[in-house]
Amino acid sequence: MKPPSGERIVTEMIRATGGMENWKSIQDGSFVRTHRLYDENGKILKQSEETFFFRNNKDGHQLLIKSKTKEGDQVVVGHDKGGYYAFLKDNEVNPVKIAKDMEFMCDDEHCSPLCASEMALYRMSFPFKLTDYGVKPRNAGTATLNGETVQLLDVTFDPKVGHDRWVFYVDPSNKLIRKIEHYPSLKSNVQPEEIFLSDFKKEGNIVLSHSNKYYRSNGKILEEYLISNVKFNSALKSDFFNKSQQLAVANK
Repeated sequence: MKPPSGERIVTEMIRATGGMENWKSIQDGSFVRTHRLYDENGKILKQSEETFFFRNNKDGHQLLIKSKTKEGDQVVVGHDKGGYYAFLKDNEVNPVKIAKDMEFMCDDEHCSPLCASEMALYRMSFPFKLTDYGVKPRNAGTATLNGETVQLLDVTFDPKVGHDRWVFYVDPSNKLIRKIEHYPSLKSNVQPEEIFLSDFKKEGNIVLSHSNKYYRSNGKILEEYLISNVKFNSALKSDFFNKSQQLAVANK
């Protein structure tokens, strides 16, 4: 039999996780992402929580993050027509500075205040985002993961869309993603970010991984992101993402 094309594999992955129709029916939502950092012995060194709020629209989506500092003070970072904004307790603050402090953004000099959070939302949107314009999925054969054979899906992009690469390790029995490798560029000898997905559960009509784990080179866990309190189509107010609305909430 002829091996399935990359597009066919993506279609099967989407069907297994709820179907594109159900995905497109999501207008807005929220979820809590808990980050745990572990020491060499598997003990939790640090734990933090962020609540993601998003709304899909014709231009893509809006995103707002709520969290707390180590001292327990509330932080809000959002984006509206006026640009990025942030609040710490009752005060407006520099969104870039607070986002760096809270690790909502990466260290790239051109990074936006929510870039790391945007990437987290993007990863959560797999496999549905693999049908976007410019995505080039390729059947890359099979590999062995934890002693079991998995399907490899190699994804690159039209140069006008992106210059990175993703490799998905897909369980052939249920078409769910077990591992993701992300290569930030197509250059040779680039080390990928490796993410192991588990704890798949249904949220409404969509199947999501609720645990993303990263491991040390010795095989011991380094960090984990846990997803909980998922709410789709939660009817967020029309002005929820506006700076003025969040300022009003902060000053109550």
